Amino acid sequence: MSPSDAPPWARHLRPTLAALSVYDVPPSDPSVARLHANECPEPWPPEVMESVGEVVRQLELGRYPDTSGRRLRATLGRLHGCDPERVVLGNGSDEIIALLQTALSSPGAAPGVVVTPIPTFVMYGHVARVLGMEVREVLLTPALDLPGEPLERALRGATLCFLARPNNPTGSLWSAERIRRLVADHPDVVFVIDEAYVAYAPAGSSMHRADAPDNQVHMGTLSKVGLAALRVGYCIAHPALVRAMNTVRHPYNVSQTSLSVAQTVLERFGDVQAAMIARTRDNRGRLARVLGTIPGATVLPSAGNLVVVRLAGANEAPRLRAHLAREGVLVKDVSTLPRLERCLRVSVGTEAELDRLQAALGRWSPEPA
Repeated sequence: MSPSDAPPWARHLRPTLAALSVYDVPPSDPSVARLHANECPEPWPPEVMESVGEVVRQLELGRYPDTSGRRLRATLGRLHGCDPERVVLGNGSDEIIALLQTALSSPGAAPGVVVTPIPTFVMYGHVARVLGMEVREVLLTPALDLPGEPLERALRGATLCFLARPNNPTGSLWSAERIRRLVADHPDVVFVIDEAYVAYAPAGSSMHRADAPDNQVHMGTLSKVGLAALRVGYCIAHPALVRAMNTVRHPYNVSQTSLSVAQTVLERFGDVQAAMIARTRDNRGRLARVLGTIPGATVLPSAGNLVVVRLAGANEAPRLRAHLAREGVLVKDVSTLPRLERCLRVSVGTEAELDRLQAALGRWSPEPA
């Protein structure tokens, strides 16, 4: 629509939205190998699904859910060893990101500053731009590590800094000690440590601790550990920040279905979930080996449920993505992102999905040198 075709009321639209794109992807197709969305691919066993079905059958669909998910917050508090009053639930991590930025931004000419390394999860910057906040993007090193002085400069006068650990889309597990120093050296900046993928990192990788500094926020999600359909994200923060987030949070923001199913799984089937995550970690090794068979390819190390592969040819990434799509295997072309030239990001799949990927790669012909 051109400006001349816009209705008169369109002048009231938030100006920051004009330059932003809509985040939208096609619906999931179970007939293809879905190696593009960083989900936990392992199916829940029938006995778990039967228990979930029983929980859903007992829901009072005509009643509102708990406004803040008290029972699930209590469960998460026990799992993390923290006061449930410090837990905020959201409709996925995306809503938690929005709540944090809304609570910490100010109206007027200087709404605040958000610092993010790049490449990283796009919603950190997207939400900030929607709110009109300044976004300072700091390029990762060629080794996909956090930079030194550029990051220090960006943090001066900043409001928030988002650090995904492990990072998406690179799979990098940045130094916990380096991040702890950043948090200590910049007490006026809120650091959000996004541990969406930490279940796939080596044991003991989580930076969450009960005595974390008051400017450190732990953010997690159930979406990456087998419950993506529920859309349940959460954070653990200082009480003053929790109150601010709950003030801007809409009541009933997480459905009773999601609250009840999540609590059932976490309290009764944690061992099943752990086994699913372990199989996914094992399959990450197989995925790396399969991708390593591509002629001239370099497989990058990963601590997440994803693997990045750098291809040899300049145009090979989009060509291979298209070939795999024709073969019924979906992967993510990240070759236009900084530091990820010629790269594809491939999520870990089930054994059957990795069989399909391996067969499809067997029918792939790289460009001649």
